[in-house]
Amino acid sequence: MYFIEKALEYIFLPSCGICGKLGEGYLCKKCGKDLEKYLINTKEKVLIDLMENDFNKDISYSIINKFHIFRYEEVIRKLIIQYKFNDKSYLYKMFCEFILKDKKAFDFIKSYDIIIPVPIHKKRMKKRGYNQSELIVKELAKRVKIESGIKVLVKTINNKQQSTLSGKLRKENTKNVYKLINQEKINNKKILLFDDIYTTGATANECILELKKAEPKEIGLITLAKD
Repeated sequence: MYFIEKALEYIFLPSCGICGKLGEGYLCKKCGKDLEKYLINTKEKVLIDLMENDFNKDISYSIINKFHIFRYEEVIRKLIIQYKFNDKSYLYKMFCEFILKDKKAFDFIKSYDIIIPVPIHKKRMKKRGYNQSELIVKELAKRVKIESGIKVLVKTINNKQQSTLSGKLRKENTKNVYKLINQEKINNKKILLFDDIYTTGATANECILELKKAEPKEIGLITLAKD
């Protein structure tokens, strides 16, 4: 499959996902420079309160490493909305191209054993045709040479879209909607959760709490953008 993809790229030159320019891969130099204006590239340790979620009364908190690439504004906001909702799945190549050329982001991803996308419900998957986080995760895993954990988390409830809700409602909206499967795949491993946008952290926190049931060695979070 990889060689077929490369052959097709040779025959049909890849174009920049933003301006459409041919010959410079999926992100041309000019557009890459424009995206750099929105870089955050921050790595921070975050305290997640487990007691608040009734996850485990013997553990009161969990510390994870969190990495955000962009600020969720202007061009970045427009691109992510197009990618998620306007049937522009091909933009995952452009996002991956940027991430892989960014040393801080690349090194952060490389420090983990497996990368896991936040899942979407099967009904939304059928309607949209793809999971925007899964496409990016598959490409990053292949290029960085770590495992991809596509079948580790599933979404069991087709809840309301987080973008339509306020902070407190977002937290309630994500309760008990994710389920851990195939937990032996991540037991005692350094795992990295990938999500597209981080706003209140409700989605990521809920996924992390579920992933902790498999007792991984470490959990990290990386997002395309922080709102």
